[in-house]
Amino acid sequence: MSKNISILTPTRQRPERLEQFIKSVYEYTSERDRVEMLMYVDADDPAKDLYLDFFEHCQTEFKDFLRIHFVFGAPKSVSQSWNELYIRSIGDIIIMGNDDLIYRTESWDRTVELESNIFKDDIYCMWMDDRINRENHCAFPIVSRKWCETLGYFTPGVFYFGYNDTWVFDIAKRVGRCRFLGGVIAEHMHFTQGKAPTDATYQRNRMSSHNHYKMDEVIFNSKEMVQRRIEDAEKLKKVMK
Repeated sequence: MSKNISILTPTRQRPERLEQFIKSVYEYTSERDRVEMLMYVDADDPAKDLYLDFFEHCQTEFKDFLRIHFVFGAPKSVSQSWNELYIRSIGDIIIMGNDDLIYRTESWDRTVELESNIFKDDIYCMWMDDRINRENHCAFPIVSRKWCETLGYFTPGVFYFGYNDTWVFDIAKRVGRCRFLGGVIAEHMHFTQGKAPTDATYQRNRMSSHNHYKMDEVIFNSKEMVQRRIEDAEKLKKVMK
């Protein structure tokens, strides 16, 4: 029996780019009826009406998916939004999505499932080739529902913008369960690579007087958060075989 897969994607002011991402997932998925796409949109998003229109469009264009659903809710950090989507998800495999990704590998879903089956206790952290970090960093982690249930979350909920993937990767390294899927491409169309303009989302989180990414670095390296990751790694070790 195939495993269901949930791709969780907070998005802001990027309906066109989100559409490109969803289309790429749809095009390269081999078993669409086991893939769930969940998106979180802040209620104060200036592009909310465009997202609402796109949501209606999705119900017909991407109807072959197991489920495609938008959550319109209170403004939250992406760290909290990913968790909100996780709570609503039904997949056996949980994937961190992003509205500036493009999937480029045929039957990526089959590869992800086959690789997940290597870990008989269902504790793992995998990631695709984002064409930037590659094997060096777990950008957009893939974990099991058991992983999330053991820790009680998908992302820690403490960050403004960044370091969510770094948090998951750090715990995975502590338990020795990292696996890079080098043959599967989920290209990150990032502005630092000249693949996208420095839009409002980038400016808001990296270039404003409140540089969320630098603030998140301080949070990640704090003694309290390091200790929390150590404790979470121990929780996973207790259920590992």
